[in-house]
Amino acid sequence: MMSQGSAAIDAFLDREAAAAVVTCYASALDARDWSAYRALFTDEIAIDYGSIGSIVATVPADEWTSRCKALEGFDATAHQLHNIVPAIDGDCATVTSIVDAVHVVGVEDRALLGDLIGRYTHRLVRRDGWKIAGVTLTVVAYPAGKEAFDAAFAAARANFAEGKAA
Repeated sequence: MMSQGSAAIDAFLDREAAAAVVTCYASALDARDWSAYRALFTDEIAIDYGSIGSIVATVPADEWTSRCKALEGFDATAHQLHNIVPAIDGDCATVTSIVDAVHVVGVEDRALLGDLIGRYTHRLVRRDGWKIAGVTLTVVAYPAGKEAFDAAFAAARANFAEGKAA
């Protein structure tokens, strides 16, 4: 029989493990560590990045990882997470967080800044540890403006397509 103290510790550790997966999501993106990034997911992942005009679909995790490699067209990115709140329900978890995402790309003699503030909702399942089964990004604001965000992403995509990855 498990004591209340032991159960509370186990619940705390479970929440911390779920939050760590979400932190690794952001860290792997910024480090361009694609094998670590891919290892975070179930084989298929429900993606909703519709708020930035991107994909809303369930796709193979390998496809999502390949798609994210376009971030290599930026000179730097910083996905900073805070207010991370994990909620565990058996073998499922929902982890919400605020993301301040900064994307910088040099174009000629200037830097373009594509930044956003948003909310992530990561849906996790327990599969030999926590794995991400779904991600939703909801944009709250574009500090430098939506046009600046779109211009930075267009430049980064062009760099990536031309093989000018940082």
